Amino acid sequence: MSDTDDHNRAEAAAPADEAGLAPPAAAGAEPASDESGRDAVLRRLAALTDPDLDDLSRGLHARVALSALDTPALLCDLDGTVLDANDAVAATGLDREALCGRPLWTADIWATTNPGAVLGPLVEAAAEGRPDARTLDTTHGDPPRPVRVTVTPVHDTDGSIVVLLAELHDLADRRRAEAIIAATNRALTEAESIFRAMAEHTSDLVCLHEPDGTFTYVSPSARRLLDRDPASLVGTHPRDLVDPDSVEALEGALADAGRRGTEPTRVPLRFRHRNGSHRWFETVVTPILDETGGLRQLQSSSRDITEQKRTEHDLIRLAFHDELTGLPNRALLLDRLEQALAVSRRTLQPVGVLFIDLDGFKTVNDTLGHAAGDAALLAVAERLRAIVRPGDTLARFGGDEFVMLCSGTDGARGATAVARRILEALNEPFHLEGREVRLGASIGIATSVGTADPLQLVEQADTAMYEAKHEGRGRFAIHDQLDQSIALERIDTETALRRAVANGELRLHYQPELDLDTGRVVGFEALVRWQHPEGRLVPPGEFIPLAEETGLIVDIGRWVIAEACRQAARWRVHRSPDDEPLRIWVNLSARQLGDPDLVDYVHDTVRRAGISTDDICLEITESALMDDAEAAARQLGELRRLGISLGIDDFGTGYSQFAWLHRLPLDVLKIDRSFVQGLADDTDSATIVAAIIDLAHALGLIVIAEGVEHPSQLDVLRELECDQALGFLFSEPREPAAFDHLLRGDRGEADPT
Repeated sequence: MSDTDDHNRAEAAAPADEAGLAPPAAAGAEPASDESGRDAVLRRLAALTDPDLDDLSRGLHARVALSALDTPALLCDLDGTVLDANDAVAATGLDREALCGRPLWTADIWATTNPGAVLGPLVEAAAEGRPDARTLDTTHGDPPRPVRVTVTPVHDTDGSIVVLLAELHDLADRRRAEAIIAATNRALTEAESIFRAMAEHTSDLVCLHEPDGTFTYVSPSARRLLDRDPASLVGTHPRDLVDPDSVEALEGALADAGRRGTEPTRVPLRFRHRNGSHRWFETVVTPILDETGGLRQLQSSSRDITEQKRTEHDLIRLAFHDELTGLPNRALLLDRLEQALAVSRRTLQPVGVLFIDLDGFKTVNDTLGHAAGDAALLAVAERLRAIVRPGDTLARFGGDEFVMLCSGTDGARGATAVARRILEALNEPFHLEGREVRLGASIGIATSVGTADPLQLVEQADTAMYEAKHEGRGRFAIHDQLDQSIALERIDTETALRRAVANGELRLHYQPELDLDTGRVVGFEALVRWQHPEGRLVPPGEFIPLAEETGLIVDIGRWVIAEACRQAARWRVHRSPDDEPLRIWVNLSARQLGDPDLVDYVHDTVRRAGISTDDICLEITESALMDDAEAAARQLGELRRLGISLGIDDFGTGYSQFAWLHRLPLDVLKIDRSFVQGLADDTDSATIVAAIIDLAHALGLIVIAEGVEHPSQLDVLRELECDQALGFLFSEPREPAAFDHLLRGDRGEADPT
């Protein structure tokens, strides 16, 4: 089973406040930089339990946290004794200095008889995790004012209650509250006026909407961007303006914005220009709330990204098409061949592969020059295109080699008919540089009914091509089919593999993944091995394809997930709670992704292991999305909602699902090792890797390079700002005990050897 890695780096740092004091974020807490208001105060108070703070620092941080509240507030221990208070308590008649160290109910402002009988149970309830409030009369003010006392528990990161927050709300000053609301409404009106003034001069399409999405304002830029009259769009709905393919994404963004508080929602949409053309926009929808927290309206800002989309399209062609001929390249051919073999396994229709090597091409290059050689390749590609049937694939495999994929052929007989047409087409002379040139071809044929893997089938056809060339060129040869003895061997292997799953013969090895900025180990890729009873440790490439075909991959995959969770629990005991998560990545196969019980199994397994969802992560290959991308995306969405980090493995080898990248709930993108191998001396590989890294970072994804074996490759990856990497340069896959020192002593520092 292919294995995986990933680690999402998240360094939470509490923001500096007005006094220049910023309590450290509690372990496991969300970054405080986006917090504000009362929730932020509670999180800051929880951080006071940090053992690194001395008493003076703890007192200063408590004072800063309380000062962020406008209402009178007191910090109490679990018995109700006042520890500190903010300056606002003076408005209620309380003396902060006099009250500190005494129970809250002993203050001299209470006019209520026996205030302890009211406030004591309030404190007890909060200390048990139940926030509550009571109204008490006071002796302060003219006339004296009642106050509403609310006591709230403050939880530590482990869920325990550490202190209590008591807040005093003045119930008498209603007019002041009404004046604040009126002032807020005036401020909103002024803000809307400012917004409209700014929108009149922006280059983006800026709009205001009713909560259901109906336009209430459209900026003048609509005329320039879409040739639409802004006034005519008011009262209409954006769904009437976008392409039908974008309607679902639009309505999902509007619904999400209405549910997410003040957090904006970002979505790419395809708008229709008045002239009938289409333009891509990145739209950000932001909710605007009223004073009660309800949804008042929506604001959208749309930026034209049509040129960016064109660049993405060019990147796809660069990554998956031959630059000279425009034909699919090796990566795209193997992807389509994998799809064809998957269909073949279901339909039992053979798949044929023809490996075509030109005869006499080297002579053209040597005598007429490389320009004539390129012209010859273009001419050959045109003749071969004329032979390709709809649904088949013609690819330039490299140099003067072409490969033709024929789906649904009549076995070797159908493939040989295609080979004869190719030889006839290439038999006619070519005219290059004013000369008549003859180019023939040697063709190798291999067929399969879904039993081979893509590369194996191509290699079989390649071997047959050399047989044809050895026999005299200008002809074709057919690779021998599997004989009965090989078929029987396959049956024996399947039986042994089933026994291995039942008898616990599987093992997990781990390969560390490094952060390229810090050099620290941030995760491990789990790799399954078969400890054969004969003593041999069988690598996954020798049994996983068979497991996929027979369905055993589901049971093997479940064992891998469970074992990885158990290992995460073992390693966790060696690590400090302050350490960053050390994630274990597990690969999901296509069959696992189609398992309706997958989400429940992952949830139950993580829970039984006693680990966090941060400790275990899942990755898929692009080909795993092939059969039903919609269903796969839904399954991944459910896993993401559990808090499981997700990655896409071997990126760059699966063209068919490239357009799905922005629609999947991914955290990580792993660059296939085939691109990494050529980084040091292949400019095309470096160009493709740089493009993939830039695209992934634009989508907010962490990029991991796999298969790093040489320092020169590592240097290029660092220059291209790749985030993480794994490979034999750092460590080969090993048993888990080999990495215990990283957790006990080195605390995650990698051994570069």
